[in-house]
Amino acid sequence: MLRILALSRKLCRNCRGFKNVIAQRRTFLSEAYRCNEAWNRRLESPLLQEVNHSAMLIMLEQKFASVGKVSAVDIDIFVNSVSDDTYVNEVLKILHNLRMSPEATNILESTHHAVIRYLWQHNFIEELHEIVNDRINYGIFPDYFCYNFLMDDFIKKQDYASAAKIATLVMLQEETENPITNALCVYACHKYLENPEEWKKPEVPVDTSKEEIKVGVEFIRNPFFDDHFDLTDPKDLVGKTLSFHGKHQANVLGRTCQLRGLMLYKKYNQVLHLIKEWMETIQDKIVYDEVFELITKDNSESQDQSSEELKLVEDQLSILKVKQNDKGNLVEAIENAIRSAVTKTADKDVSKLYQAYLDWEQVRTSILEDQIKAIETQKKIANMEKIKKNLEEREQLLTFFDNEEQIELKIEEIEELNRKEDKRIRAMHGSEKKLRKLIAIEAYIPPDVKNKK
Repeated sequence: MLRILALSRKLCRNCRGFKNVIAQRRTFLSEAYRCNEAWNRRLESPLLQEVNHSAMLIMLEQKFASVGKVSAVDIDIFVNSVSDDTYVNEVLKILHNLRMSPEATNILESTHHAVIRYLWQHNFIEELHEIVNDRINYGIFPDYFCYNFLMDDFIKKQDYASAAKIATLVMLQEETENPITNALCVYACHKYLENPEEWKKPEVPVDTSKEEIKVGVEFIRNPFFDDHFDLTDPKDLVGKTLSFHGKHQANVLGRTCQLRGLMLYKKYNQVLHLIKEWMETIQDKIVYDEVFELITKDNSESQDQSSEELKLVEDQLSILKVKQNDKGNLVEAIENAIRSAVTKTADKDVSKLYQAYLDWEQVRTSILEDQIKAIETQKKIANMEKIKKNLEEREQLLTFFDNEEQIELKIEEIEELNRKEDKRIRAMHGSEKKLRKLIAIEAYIPPDVKNKK
């Protein structure tokens, strides 16, 4: 039955993949950027070749059940060695176990990369979005290489909703170091907004149970909304992403992204402030003309149509619209920005990734060796303690008659302490009744035990 379910699941993924292949159009990154050959060479490592996945899973489960934690390097070895798509549920489970243990702080960089590669390679897109968005339960954070090849692949398959979801992660982590990532984020958000129905706001779960459960708590926490990680509306997330990346570009494209993003994000005060600042300091090419039409489309279903603040913004937008703005094509400008970033940065990124793969293998081996040494040291210490205890017992036996008087004095001291403690307890109010009850409970033998006797 499980095999049938796994096969049907695989067929569904293949069907989705076939549909995406038909729709493929544009890609910005070459196949070489993904470094697939270098990534697959990790499996040539003797350490990863020796892994028995079934046995290792059992070991990890037993260790977590008995000790309450699993080693971060063991998790790293497993997720880097696995290549079979049947282990996806196990990968998610051990990641969750690691995240819930004290070892979560020791997670390796290669673990993040390997998990994302594994899910993406086998087309587990739903699971991929789940783990990168559920940071509390999984703690997986993509690096720039993952951001880039994921967005590029989703763009190639015209899955702009998935590309935009990855772009919002970059904004949430406030990362701007990689030019390719920045440019792809802007492109993914703009393309997603052409058909925003593909990614809808998650519905709030409704509690249909009629039973009223009362729980005692020390205090009631006031509701709090951080306006960042608590964002769930796709338009707010995409708007803030556009605004975030636009703010870091001091050009007409950056200003256009800021304007459209803040309007989506409903930050009308900031829009008014920026429009005033731009009109005072910039003479021409303030924003792209095309953005005004896009803003109208974005806000066509907005519930703030009657707000006074929005009317003020619309008035200022009308004034900005008649200024000397850029008449060029916005999408072409974004695409040119991506190509420029790829030309300047792609080769450097590939070199860094090649080096990272080598470094990760060395780090993994080094940590494992240190862990083995630590285990051997603990075994030696435990063995020494055992030998020491045996020697003390032998010494006590051999010197018993020499120290007989001291031993008897020690026994008398212990007995005297016990008598004093017993006297103190009996002096307490109601102690005799409680002692009789305890004696009765201790002496009680259940009926089935009596019958067996």
